[in-house]
Amino acid sequence: MEEEDVPLRGMEEGDGGGARGEVGRCAEHGKKLAYFCRPDKQRVCSKCAIVGPHRGHTVVPVEEALSELKELLSAHLIELEAESSEQTSRFEDIERNMTAAQEEAEKLQQQVQEDFATLRSFLDSEEKVLMVWIDTEKQHALQELERLKAECLQRTKHLSLLVGPLKAVLQTTDLSDVLKVLNISSDGPCETVNEPIVRFEAEKFCGPLQYKVWKRMFQIILTVPETYTFDHSTAHPHLEISTNRRSVIPRHEALPVDYTDGRFDGCLCVLGAEAISMGKHYWEVTVNKKSKWDLGVAYSSVTRHGNIIYRPSRGFWCLTLRDGYRYEVCDEHDIQLEVQHKPHRIGIYVDYEGGLVSFFNAEMMQILHVFRTRFTDQLLPLYSPCSMEEAVPGDQRLTIFKLNV
Repeated sequence: MEEEDVPLRGMEEGDGGGARGEVGRCAEHGKKLAYFCRPDKQRVCSKCAIVGPHRGHTVVPVEEALSELKELLSAHLIELEAESSEQTSRFEDIERNMTAAQEEAEKLQQQVQEDFATLRSFLDSEEKVLMVWIDTEKQHALQELERLKAECLQRTKHLSLLVGPLKAVLQTTDLSDVLKVLNISSDGPCETVNEPIVRFEAEKFCGPLQYKVWKRMFQIILTVPETYTFDHSTAHPHLEISTNRRSVIPRHEALPVDYTDGRFDGCLCVLGAEAISMGKHYWEVTVNKKSKWDLGVAYSSVTRHGNIIYRPSRGFWCLTLRDGYRYEVCDEHDIQLEVQHKPHRIGIYVDYEGGLVSFFNAEMMQILHVFRTRFTDQLLPLYSPCSMEEAVPGDQRLTIFKLNV
């Protein structure tokens, strides 16, 4: 036998290896179990390693093995503590969302009660239906948050049970204890896939409540709370504004207008004349059967030259239609909406202090999308009928709807 073929380090015949703690003896050879076989994860004597069943295995002194295994467990402990910290943070986020759901639901319910006050004599049934809806949504959100909270708490407790033994064994010099804990924890926890934390979606209920209910009562009456107009000085030269400043239509030829800093010269857009810097506002725009248009709001300070990309970060909150069916929300990344009933009128609702811009199918008062933000400048309505569509019959104008009673 050639001893140099055996991968042993620090081994001498009968050597104790310098390991701390009690060292047992090999039942077969009577020698001290001063070494550790890495592949088999067990203590062996020098003869077992040289001529016995562990011949050819990687064998190191017990003291070295103890150090290595503790390093492994320390790394595992760090991972567990990091995940425990993450779960603690997640638990706190869940509790914050639960509080927010409760507060926003209560705030919304109070607003519902105030708005219904003027219609109390004949709208009691409408109020009850809406309050139940809000409460159902709140309960759904709270139940889901309770479930997530319980899962998070269970996971945190489980991690605590894993962390405790690891911390304790790191204080021992007994390899057997280390191996026992190592075998228990070697599988480790699978990577946790955290579900998104839900929140109470108060935006489902935002908008001009009285107007929505009134429209359900009087479907034959067409009305909007506010009548806005176009600011012709901002209109692209290929847009023609009506004399009452409530309709805009694209043209093939440019109009003889002054090119000023306030006029769009790239995109076929026009801004509204009425600025919004406070309060809640709602207006509707008739789009008829057009196959493309852009609607929304923009900061009054936005650029009006060259090609424009609608993005909230650039001061635009817009909804667009292309090809007659592709409704897209112009967020930081475009979001395509599935709209079952093509609207002929679009409602736009702005809550300046609340940081909301909402779009509705105005005929059904069905919400299409809600932007949530914090405004830092005054807003102006934005409209674009886009370019003339030769292959599309019918009226290609956009019209700001006016109340007729």
